[in-house]
Amino acid sequence: MASLLTSVATSCATNLACCVGRQTLSCCFSMCGARNSSASRIGYAVMFVVTSFLAYAATSDWFEKYIDEWSWGYLKLKCPQGSCYGTLSVYRICLANSIFHSILAAALYNVTSSRDWRAGIQNGYWALKGTLWFALIVLCFFIPNSIVVGWSVSFATVGAIAFILVQIVLLIDFAYTISEVLLEWWESTEDRKFLVVLIGITFSSFLASLIVTGFMYAWFAPSQCHLNQFFISFNLILCILVTLLSVAPAVQDINPKSGIAQASMVVLYATYLIATSVSSEPDEPLEDGTKCNPLINNEGTRTTGIMLGALFTFISLAFTTTRAAVQSNVMGGGGGESAPLISSQPSSSRNMHLNNAVEAGAIAPSSLHDADDEMDDEADGVSYSYTFFHIIFMLASYYLAELITNWETFTLDDGNGEAQVGQGWGAVWVKVVSSWIVILLYAWTLVAPIVFPDRDW
Repeated sequence: MASLLTSVATSCATNLACCVGRQTLSCCFSMCGARNSSASRIGYAVMFVVTSFLAYAATSDWFEKYIDEWSWGYLKLKCPQGSCYGTLSVYRICLANSIFHSILAAALYNVTSSRDWRAGIQNGYWALKGTLWFALIVLCFFIPNSIVVGWSVSFATVGAIAFILVQIVLLIDFAYTISEVLLEWWESTEDRKFLVVLIGITFSSFLASLIVTGFMYAWFAPSQCHLNQFFISFNLILCILVTLLSVAPAVQDINPKSGIAQASMVVLYATYLIATSVSSEPDEPLEDGTKCNPLINNEGTRTTGIMLGALFTFISLAFTTTRAAVQSNVMGGGGGESAPLISSQPSSSRNMHLNNAVEAGAIAPSSLHDADDEMDDEADGVSYSYTFFHIIFMLASYYLAELITNWETFTLDDGNGEAQVGQGWGAVWVKVVSSWIVILLYAWTLVAPIVFPDRDW
């Protein structure tokens, strides 16, 4: 018990220390030239990373060993697999994080500029928000197991599916953005290194997709596993078709910048989804004893799946946090124009000199107010929708819960306290259908300008 409390306290103290006070955070980012809106988005992204590590740590053996003692038997369960405590702990941590962001989403509704006093909640009070976040995690560990299981079955699953759809849109937009940016840099500077990077991304994405497809055929598609053969083959056909479509003359005439670079990233993500789907199939051998998922009990496979899923999640959230207009331009949320994450303005150097002068007594502290105003890039209007921003993080919390628990099914008998953790086919079909959606949606971005030439794309 002492070990657990010490570990948790140390972790929380460390993370809270990094976030103490609005002035501390503003000072840190002002040295990089970051504006208030950018610093806030980075701060929330860091908090999500901390939540992710904490939730993943909850699946470890030492956490499961001490959680029953720490809760004084309140969370006592009869769990044959011995993994109930870890699974429920992940749910509780992610539930707390989702509540945290839902509170902020509601509190910051319709904030239009930093002149609104509620904007200070978004951009400041980091010590208070960190305390609230930690308090919610502690409180969620005292919620009855039945409520947590109900949340995981209803809200978490539905929210995770919603985030996957958002993630698909963000990743397609990311593929277009990275390709167009590299092409623009190459054309404007005539520096071939940007072209080499783009070609390298394209080649490595296609190569990785082919390698993963080959492994899927070797491991998950023996002659008796017809469903897996269909999943893998159909994905391969769709990937080939959408790649050919991306370089079709009609598509190139409308959008010369479209091509195999974007297609390669979409193909890689779709192939990844199929790989995670077949590797998460339940342990149901066929009549002749053949296992279509021989890696079901392989801990390394599960860990790899979690890490890759977390990587794509962080890419999506990073893209959301660094591109302020993604909510309004891509997903329909309110907000203004795009804003860079780190400003190249020379104000950071000026602010450092002002701080030094105030400390030396050369100028009055009031001189710093002008510098603070320069760092406020939302006085005339917010650069992104605060509410939509936190809704995205709330959905990401739902997805994180399902990702770390590998979309496990959890049943609880309140009568005798028995719990059962297992795998179901629901997660498999969610991932398979998501892979089809990402390809079809990308294909639509290619043909839509042809079908509707009068619209502004």
